[in-house]
Amino acid sequence: MAVYPRISARRNNVVELDVTFFRGGVPTDPYAIRSVSIYKTQVLPHNLVAQFILLSPCDGSYPSPVEKATGDIPAGDCGTEAQEGALIPGKFVLNWEVPSDAQAPDVYFDVWSYYPTNPCLLAEFEGDTDCVLEDGVYCHQNLDSEDLAGLLLQNCGKFWVYPDNWVVSDNLSSIRIGFEPMDQKFRQPEVRPLEVGIMPLPLYDYDFNLNVPVIPFFTATITIETMSKEVLVDAVQMEMGIRQGSYRSNPFVFRYMVNTSSFLIGTYKYRVTITLPDGTTRASKDFIMTVS
Repeated sequence: MAVYPRISARRNNVVELDVTFFRGGVPTDPYAIRSVSIYKTQVLPHNLVAQFILLSPCDGSYPSPVEKATGDIPAGDCGTEAQEGALIPGKFVLNWEVPSDAQAPDVYFDVWSYYPTNPCLLAEFEGDTDCVLEDGVYCHQNLDSEDLAGLLLQNCGKFWVYPDNWVVSDNLSSIRIGFEPMDQKFRQPEVRPLEVGIMPLPLYDYDFNLNVPVIPFFTATITIETMSKEVLVDAVQMEMGIRQGSYRSNPFVFRYMVNTSSFLIGTYKYRVTITLPDGTTRASKDFIMTVS
């Protein structure tokens, strides 16, 4: 069973619902994720399609069925070494198997309910009998207590579900793709995404039924090289996202995270190559980015 990102979930397959919690702009684990509720179309009680209640952090299986995200952490200042497969602060993932009868195409919402702070460490809950000492840490055993309702926060994410259906092409028309570079100037010491907008062509007169069903399932790679053709990034996978603002005909972007500490100050050129579901590819022209 395939695993798809938020931008292109399919019925009868798994969608990776990832979130990162921030405190004061810094990725931080909340005390306890209480539940994840999934709604279709709108966040209304009658649109609830799935709900996952997590156990207390006192339980050894917490945060199941949610998982703590892992990844590679690059080397830092003062000689700190790179780490492979390390826990990423603040980041969690719920892998949800989209039902075969889910309404599609449609937008879905995942609502995460959580306690940002350990109630046992707050003055107003001092002496609470539900607070127990586990491995030297106070842990609250009754997170459903009405006394804690005021501490519970909620945040909402969204994702798109498409039918895992068949599309037939008569081979009379081909898909044409335009590329729009959205980032050119980077300044050290930035770590931020380089985004390239993609759009079906001709922009306001394309075949909707031919293009739209397959765009969310495009994959893309990026190659970055110096002006002397020395390859620095060789066909690295990009991820698809949504651009900000009101864009009805071209809302999709491909994104690559640029760490300017990996580049010398200067000018570079890059090219994006998109692979369509039928195996054909589309390549952009060479775009320019600068690091200063």
